[in-house]
Amino acid sequence: MKKLPYFPFYPGEWLRSPTVLGMSLEEQGAYLRLLCVQWEDGYIDPEDLSLLLGVPTDTIEEWLRKRSWKRAFRRNSDGMLVNDRLDLERQQALQKTEMAAAAAHARWRKHREGGKPAKPKRNAETELTAALKQMEAQGAPVMPRLEAAMRAYMEARREGRHRVWSCEQWLRNLDPKFTESELADAYMTAAKAGWASVHPKKAGAQTKGNTALKSLQQWVEHDDLPY
Repeated sequence: MKKLPYFPFYPGEWLRSPTVLGMSLEEQGAYLRLLCVQWEDGYIDPEDLSLLLGVPTDTIEEWLRKRSWKRAFRRNSDGMLVNDRLDLERQQALQKTEMAAAAAHARWRKHREGGKPAKPKRNAETELTAALKQMEAQGAPVMPRLEAAMRAYMEARREGRHRVWSCEQWLRNLDPKFTESELADAYMTAAKAGWASVHPKKAGAQTKGNTALKSLQQWVEHDDLPY
């Protein structure tokens, strides 16, 4: 992307400009085209005028002898044509762009040197680890069997490309009113059934759409599940 993709144009000033009023419509179009070239390059090479404007050299020489064209452009020390008003606008725009870039670089450097730790990437593993640590902090240590069941459930979610749970979602399913054995069976059954649910349901209770857990008896029957 170019540093200066556009330049300010004031229609009222253009229409009232003595320079523009002294030009034919064809000349005005040529004048505007040359202003665009100067905005891009910073100058206009007189040797390129015929190519840039698509008119014969003698026509260009005739234009440049007019008072309006002499007001429109001057020759700098290198012999290039420059419109003073546009040159000033261009220098100011370049300065603003460079200042904005420097400020952005300074903010980035300050952030990097400040040693602010990067936010950990949220994934199933980090969320599960956070839930286990929080359970331990609350005085409810996780038994190996339950942790293995939770990890099996996590892998089922990951393989099925289902959305990642938050730490709060893990803890909500680990309701303290359920025993460690009930929770482990719930997680393992849910993993085998395609992660449908890990909310333990007592015998006879069934939630619509919950294909994983129908009763405690179902959980017990899944002895082939790895722990």
